[in-house]
Amino acid sequence: MADVEELRRTRSPQARANIAAKFGSQYGELATTDNAGLAKAVLLLLVRDVEKEVRQRLAEAVADCEELPADVASRLARDDIEIARPILERSPVLSDEELVEIVRTNSIQYALAVAGRERISEMVSEALVDSGDEQVVVRLTGNAGAELSRRTLERIAEEYRESRPVQDRLVKRPALPYELVEQLVGVIGDRLEWELLRDRRISPQQARSIMDAIRERVSVSLVAREHGDRGLERHLRERWVSGDLDGEDLLTFLRDGDIAAFETAFTVMTRLGIRVVRRLLYSSDRRCLAALCVKAGIATPHYVGIRMALELAEQCLDDSGTEKAYSAETLMFVQAQYERMRLDPDKVEELIAQAEAQVGERKERPPAGSRQAGPPG
Repeated sequence: MADVEELRRTRSPQARANIAAKFGSQYGELATTDNAGLAKAVLLLLVRDVEKEVRQRLAEAVADCEELPADVASRLARDDIEIARPILERSPVLSDEELVEIVRTNSIQYALAVAGRERISEMVSEALVDSGDEQVVVRLTGNAGAELSRRTLERIAEEYRESRPVQDRLVKRPALPYELVEQLVGVIGDRLEWELLRDRRISPQQARSIMDAIRERVSVSLVAREHGDRGLERHLRERWVSGDLDGEDLLTFLRDGDIAAFETAFTVMTRLGIRVVRRLLYSSDRRCLAALCVKAGIATPHYVGIRMALELAEQCLDDSGTEKAYSAETLMFVQAQYERMRLDPDKVEELIAQAEAQVGERKERPPAGSRQAGPPG
């Protein structure tokens, strides 16, 4: 009551802002007491305060409140963006219909705030994509709590195929439709081809030939060797810690034929020894490769690209002349297998433990007259 009296008589914006913050943090409790009517009256008084600082402090304090009246949440959500942002990002009171209306009738900053909500329905996600703003779509695709319909996912993949920030986040989303994974693998290949043109300054014909080789008959030397380059491991570890090492980089290492970096990156991303990594990478049981990639946190499209590259490389080293066809059914199986592995952490650890045991047995009791085991080729 002292605070209510202070609100009535003070002219200091700072004092009213402090009371707004205090009141807002306690509103949920006050709204369930006998003083609920008075609490609502004070809330409306603060919402209508002419000073932006007062309304901003109030919005920040009540953003998570489930007892906040819907009309008050709606008013705050349509206020200046500094006031609306915490409400748009966090308020559980706003309905999907209202969020869609706010996105469609206000500036991009409001859509950007909505794209950061902990949970976003398919309907709201579609409205956010309708905004046509790349920043909004980047934040949306990077939001694990956003539900994206198949149509919306395919639309993002097509309309933002040239946007690396969008594609980088899109490939990391869980449970992507098979057709979209196939499309993203193609986009990744197109991007690598462009990088060849831009960075290597080679002709389009040469770039196309190189990328065709990667897609169809990737020739990568898989000869096992010890890499004693601690500088490389240190460099990759620094990139990993800073968040600058992912599946895209692994594919780039394959593109450049840098197998040392490819293998070492896996050791950094999984904290497994180099011999264990090689055992899993080059095992004829492709579940081992899937387990390694799950351990490294590799997105499904990148896993598909890595698996195709390694299998096609083995074909180049095979004298039989047979080539494996990557039909739609094959790619669908590869993706489904990987998705199952991602949902089975016990199986991942079991396969990794088997690889560790096999490496340890070879080291302790190497078979007489045998070569050191390693990758195919």
